[in-house]
Amino acid sequence: MVEIQVSSDREYRISIGVDWRAECESIRSRYSKVLIIAPAELKGLLDLDEESVFYVPDGESQKDIAIVSQIWEELGRRQLGRADAIVGIGGGATTDLAGFVAATWLRGVDWFAIPTTLAAMVDASIGGKTGINTSSGKNLVGAFYSPNHVIIDTVFLDSLSDRDYAAGLAEVIKTGLIADATILNRLEGLNTISEVRGYSAELIEKSARVKADVVSKDFKEGRLREILNFGHTFGHAVEKSMDY
Repeated sequence: MVEIQVSSDREYRISIGVDWRAECESIRSRYSKVLIIAPAELKGLLDLDEESVFYVPDGESQKDIAIVSQIWEELGRRQLGRADAIVGIGGGATTDLAGFVAATWLRGVDWFAIPTTLAAMVDASIGGKTGINTSSGKNLVGAFYSPNHVIIDTVFLDSLSDRDYAAGLAEVIKTGLIADATILNRLEGLNTISEVRGYSAELIEKSARVKADVVSKDFKEGRLREILNFGHTFGHAVEKSMDY
C-alpha cells in the first residue's frame, strides 16, 4: 500500500493498493449513517446492500441538478446529519457528484471517494473540485470541497475496458508532460494497453503525487493549479458541443 498526503482545505490521504470493501466497512463503523452514491452500471460488480446505496445514471448524465435534488430528498428521508457521511464509488462523474452533494448537504458533511476508473484514480477524485453540469457548460456549478480520504483499489481496473483505460491514460500522460518525465520514460516502448496495465499501480502513484503536490500549493486555482487544465479547455468545449 502507498499513501500520499494532501494539504488543502483539509488534510487527507490518498491510499493506493487497498481493499475497497474493507475500507467501506471501516467507514460504516465510524459513522452512524452512510449513503453510498454509485452508477447503476456498477450494481452487479459492487454487490452492495441495496438499502445503503443510491444508484444514479451512468456517465455525465448523473451530473444534473435533477439527480442532485433526488439525492437531497433521499438524504432528508434518511435524516443524514453532520455526524454522518457520503461515499462516492464510480468514475470521475460520480466523485464529482458525490463531492458536490456532500458540500451542499447541511453546508458540508464528510465524504469519501472510491474511484473505479483510471481517470478518476489519477485526477477526478483528487483535489476537491466537485460539480455538476448545466445547459451553459460543464462543471459550472460546484464547490471546492475535498474528500476525507481517497481510496484506490486497482482491482477495479481489471473490469475496465481498454478504451476507458486509454481515456484515463491520457490524464497520466498529462502529468508526465507537465511535471514528471519519469512517467513518460516508463510508457516509452510500451505498445499496447495490455503492456501498460502491468504498470498501473506505479503510474497511478506517480500521477497522484503530481496532482497532490499542485493542489496542496494552490487549492482554489489561483495560478499554479491551472497547469492541471492542460487540454481541458478544448475537451470541455467538445463535450458541450456533443451534449456530453
